[in-house]
Parts: sequence; C-alpha cells; structure tokens
Amino acid sequence: MKRVWKFFVAAAAALAWLCLSIWLAVPWVRGASLHLPAAYVVFAVAGMALLPAYLMGAMFFSNLLHQRRPRRFSPGCRPVDVIVCARNEQGCVYDTVASILDQAYPGPIRVICVDNASGDGTWQEICRARRELSRPGRAVEPCRCETPGKARALNEGLARVISRYFVTVDADTRLEETALAAIVGRIAAEGAACVAGNLLSAPAATWVQKMQLYDYLLSIAAIKRYQGSYDCTLVAQGAFSAYDTDAVRAAGGWADGAGEDIVLTYKLLAAGGRSLYEARAVGYTQTPATLAGLARQRARWARGMFEGLAAVKPWQQPAGFAGYFETLNISIVWLDMAYVFGFLPGVALALLGMPWLAGWLTLLVLPLVVLGSASVWCFQKRLPEVKVRDSLWGYLLFVLLFQTVQSLCSLWGYCQALTRRTVRWKR
Repeated sequence: MKRVWKFFVAAAAALAWLCLSIWLAVPWVRGASLHLPAAYVVFAVAGMALLPAYLMGAMFFSNLLHQRRPRRFSPGCRPVDVIVCARNEQGCVYDTVASILDQAYPGPIRVICVDNASGDGTWQEICRARRELSRPGRAVEPCRCETPGKARALNEGLARVISRYFVTVDADTRLEETALAAIVGRIAAEGAACVAGNLLSAPAATWVQKMQLYDYLLSIAAIKRYQGSYDCTLVAQGAFSAYDTDAVRAAGGWADGAGEDIVLTYKLLAAGGRSLYEARAVGYTQTPATLAGLARQRARWARGMFEGLAAVKPWQQPAGFAGYFETLNISIVWLDMAYVFGFLPGVALALLGMPWLAGWLTLLVLPLVVLGSASVWCFQKRLPEVKVRDSLWGYLLFVLLFQTVQSLCSLWGYCQALTRRTVRWKR
C-alpha cells in the first residue's frame, strides 16, 4: 500500500507540472499556429515539451520519494552460474571472465562461456581463461554455439545452468567486486523472476562515449529506479542481470531478435513474476565509440521495444504497474517523432529569424532535466560501488545534444522494425 500511494503522489505532482506546462504553452501554440498548420504545432509542442514534462516529472517525484539508499542482501554460500556470450571478443573476454571469478562472493562461481561462431581468437581466449583462472570454487566451462545469434548463444548457456539463480554478463562488461553478491543476494531475498544490475559506462575516450556516460549514469539508471520501485523494471538487460532459472525456462528462454532481453523481461512479468533493479550491483560496459556504432545500438534497442510490445501487450500484463510502464514506452515514439520533425525544424527556423517552434519557451524543459539529473547524480554518488569520472563537457553534450541523437537513431530502428530488416549480432 505504501508503494501505491507513493506512485499516485508522484503522478499527481507530475500532472500538476503538466498543467502548468500546458498553461504556459497555450500562447506558444497560438502564436506558432499563425505561421504553421495548427495540427502540426500541437503535435510538435505536445511531443517535445508537454509529454517530456509529464514523463520526467513522474520519474523525478517518484525517485525522490524512493531516495533512501538501498540495503545490501547477503547471497549466503549458494552456488551461482554466470553466462558470458562472446562473438569476436578476443580482446576482452578473458578480462571479463577474470573479473567475475575475482568477485567477493562467498559461494562457488561457475562461468559458462559461450563462443558464438567467432571468427577471431575468442575461443582460444576462453580456453586460456579455463586453464589459467579455474581453481577450487571458481570454474570456467567453455562451450560453443555455431549458429550466430545472441539469443541462441544465451539459450545454449541456459541449457547448462544448474544453479537456482544465474547471472548474464556481456563479454565487454566488467563487474565491480561486490556486484555479484549484491545482485544474487537481492534476487534470492526477494524471490523475483529477474533483477537488473546498475549498468554504467566504462571509462570514456571519445565525445560520443562521454555523452553515453551520463545517459547510463543518469537517464537509464533513473528509469530503472522508477520502474523497479514498483517491481516492474521493463528491461533486465543481458549485459548484467540475474534470473530465476525455473522462471526463465518456463518462459522458453530468449527469443531471437533485436531485443531478446526486453522480450524475456516482458514474458516474465506477464507470467506474474517481479522484475527488480539493484542499484548496488554495479557493472561497467563498453559503449559505442562512434556515432555509427551508437546509431546501430539505439536502433536495435528501439526495435527491441516493438518486439516486446508484440510479444506481450500492455493490457496482457497482470500487474497494473507493468501495463502502465509499457504504455508509457509507446508514448516515446511520439516524443522521438516530435524531436525529429518538430524540434529540429524549429531550430532551423529560429536560426533563420523565425522562432515559432523553438523559442525561449522550449528552454522551460531544461530546469526539470537539470533538477532530475542532479537528484539521480546525488543518489548514484552516495553508493560506494559507483566509481565514475565526471566530465563537464560530456554532461553539456548529454543535455544539449543527446536527445536529438537518440531520437534520430530510434526512428531508424522503428523503420527497421516496420520493414522487418534482419538483425545481426556483432556485424
């Protein structure tokens, strides 16, 4: 009941903020409609100002009500299997396996390392990890999946799991030393179907990675905290999450596609399971270093959202919170279209001396963005497990540029989903 009232308090506060935003936007819409089609103006203003006002407001107020630092749960001495899938990851898979086996975890760890038809020296590195890193209580089990596809590789690993709970870790992800104990302790204590870890960006080298540093640290973490507060984190990301073995097998494992982890999470929720978020289970993943790489990744994520919605409709979710968050996900398509077809043309018109769509009122979105970012930043920095080097340049790029880049990439993904373009892992 306490969780329910917090949800409605946050929603009510967000609606109040939305009403204020609408009141401020009415003159804006009227003025712009003198120069542009009224329907277009309403579509653009609602998508690039009013919808973000509600979404960010609801998330900010909810996270503020759940600001208390999470407690740590002990996993005991229970054994755990960790699935690591690798395709052409010669340069990093050995270090990833080492970071898992070096965890401060009291029970036995077995790493099931799946080589997914790699064309480089990945298999040799996995075998080297078995020879050099295996020891009592720490084991590496190499296996091969000759059919390309991450879902197929994950299912190959799942077939070999023998522990009550298991964890997935991407081959380019490094775990903080207590991450495994935190995430296994949480899923065992709560009896959830899955738990998403606090996935952050590895040290950034390029300006594209510096933007993503704050996307992971602030945006993605805030969304997962928001949804996880109501046991409905919509994505237990394959890069670092824990799962109930029986629940995953009952759901049929991973389905082949762009968003295999999204589809699985939706199915687990539809089966009545709970999907949590553990902020103290921290992992650092390599992010795309170029705009082309970022575009491919975010397009794939956008496709994955559609796959999840196709697998389980919002009204098919037994938990009202899960259906609500799925519905909010659909509204993101509107937001992306408004940014691309409203905000960007509005900026171009403003530069030509016609600030009809992108005038000073557009900046009213920024205070809540900055306030929300500051709140999440403070929460993350209170966690001793989080170790991220700040970058003012990266944060400015994130605030001013990242949403536009994200929306462009997402629209590309939506088009790929509509045309049913084939997905390739590690092209």
